[in-house]
Amino acid sequence: MMNKECKQTRIIYYHDELHDDFGEVGLSRPPVPANYRYLRRFRVLSWITYYLFAKPIMGLACKFQGVKVVGKKNLKKVRKTGYFLYSNHVSLIDAFKFPAYVIPTQRVNIIGYSDTLSIKGVKGFAKAVGYLPIPNDLNNLRKMKDAIKTLVDKKEIILIYPEAHIWPYYTHIRNFQSVSFSYPAEFNKPVLPAVTVWRGKLNKKPKQTVVIGEPIYPNPELSVSENKKYLHEQCLYQMKLISSSYEQTEYIKYIKQDN
Repeated sequence: MMNKECKQTRIIYYHDELHDDFGEVGLSRPPVPANYRYLRRFRVLSWITYYLFAKPIMGLACKFQGVKVVGKKNLKKVRKTGYFLYSNHVSLIDAFKFPAYVIPTQRVNIIGYSDTLSIKGVKGFAKAVGYLPIPNDLNNLRKMKDAIKTLVDKKEIILIYPEAHIWPYYTHIRNFQSVSFSYPAEFNKPVLPAVTVWRGKLNKKPKQTVVIGEPIYPNPELSVSENKKYLHEQCLYQMKLISSSYEQTEYIKYIKQDN
């Protein structure tokens, strides 16, 4: 569908949809410490932090922001297993809207950059609510991979933003790489695509609607590498299909600028 442009639509020029970042967070990305623990150590404290503190407060913030959810029936199709949730990255509240608001029961763990480690007092909280910082060394990569397998085997969810960088209010799906799809392919777990689309009046900032797609399962007749490619292609296709099927309100217009 065609997008509707807001009266105050601003323009952002980009060069590379895979690497340009317009999140404007301004945080450094320190290396993940060699002794970093990816699995939650204090389970009771973590449960209290997640369910009695973070989830209610951040859930209210999402409600205040006007977030809506479509396709909840698709969440029920995978509620008895761990799975990998893939979504477009279009706002700062992406960090907590799925665990706090969109997913009602299962625990959600988020893979992301190590930005949170640079904020004093936040590292412990982030770990308690399920944040998995991406390391840049092989030892921590192995530990993170082992932790991911443990979590999905416990029927928890791993949330991945394959576009990697925030493009605020973007109304399309950017092409993304297949690297993260090695996890569901190797662990034989389903992929659930989700797309944030933007709705609203032309004279106001648009609000978010999260659309949950159909689960995508690894093909038992394919190898791990073939399933990685298959899951990536199917997820990207479904996300683009969902995004293009909604008339969205364009608050920021992104225009590719050649070098």
